[in-house]
Formats: sequence, C-alpha cells, structure tokens
Amino acid sequence: MIDPNAVTDTARTDAQLEEFLLFCVVVAGKNADQQARKLEAFLQGREPFALIRSLRGSELGGQLRRVKLGKYALLTRSFRSLAGSGLDLRQCAWADLAGLPGIGIKTAKFFVLHSRPSQMHGVLDTHVLAWMRGKDRRSRPGRLEIPRHSPQDPASYSFWESLYFGLVCKTHHQTCEAGAQPINWARVDLDLWKEQRSR
Repeated sequence: MIDPNAVTDTARTDAQLEEFLLFCVVVAGKNADQQARKLEAFLQGREPFALIRSLRGSELGGQLRRVKLGKYALLTRSFRSLAGSGLDLRQCAWADLAGLPGIGIKTAKFFVLHSRPSQMHGVLDTHVLAWMRGKDRRSRPGRLEIPRHSPQDPASYSFWESLYFGLVCKTHHQTCEAGAQPINWARVDLDLWKEQRSR
C-alpha cells in the first residue's frame, strides 16, 4: 500500500510503480490516506495494469464503485489508458504522462519527482501554492497573485514553477545555480505537504 507520508521511493518494482502512478491519479483533490486504502482494496494484491486489462466492459467501473474511489468515468478512462499505454514508467517524460486522461502536469511531475532519483520538479498542488502565497506575501507584498489551483497551461505552469524554485532556494539559503549543493526536491515537496496538512 502507498504511504502518503513516505511517497518517495526510487527503487520500486514494476508493479509498485504502476500502483504509485494509479495513486497519483486517484489522490488528486481527495484525502490521500483514504484513497491509498481504497486503491489497495481495489488491487487486492494483484499487479495493477494486469488487473485492469483483465476487467472487461463495465467490470472496471464496477470494481471502482465497490471500493468507492470516486470520479468513476474519469478513472475508468484513465486506468484503461495507463494500462494500455506501453509507457516505460522508469524513463518516460512527464509530458508523455500528462497526455493521458486524468493526468495533468502536476500529477505527472508528482509521479516523476517521487519515483526517480535527483529530479527537480515543482508539484504545484494546493499545499505548495499556499506555501508560495505565504512566502511571497512576506517578501514582496502585493506583487504577485499566486493561483489557488494548479495551472493547466504549460507556459503558466513553468512560470509559477520557476518562482517556486526561487522561493525554495531562498528559504534554504542556497543558490539554484549549476554546481550548488543540490536540493532534495522530493523531500521539500513532502515536507511542505506535511506542514500544510498539519494546519
């Protein structure tokens, strides 16, 4: 089962990578602990993509309803697309994932950041954006209107992600320049999620 408090794992098996990707899809906008338990109940210890491919017709939707995962039409499309994509989950670009149903930029970057070593991605979820608003307000009052929801447009996402990188580097008293001591971006993301969750 995926532990939302310890999602970073760069040594997952193929089946664990598949489960983590499904978790990334089902957790969007939902309670992470509940969705992890429901996904575990859906999988029942089976290999995720093989299970999905074995469910014919309305069986997949029925199984999703059985465990109350929610967003049934979207998850049915997303799960089927993922299981049939043939993507190499260890090496595919985040943009390849973002082209599939149920996966936006934020979700794709979350998957890559927490499943591969030494990645630099900003997961612009509500917890990160809330942290950014607090930091930016203290350093430059009234200068920027940081969004409350993850941007869907790639150019907009890139802009806010760059601001996020700068704020993190400033907070950690580090430079984002080449050759500087690397920041563990996966740890930063998880720490910010835990901090916002505890409020």
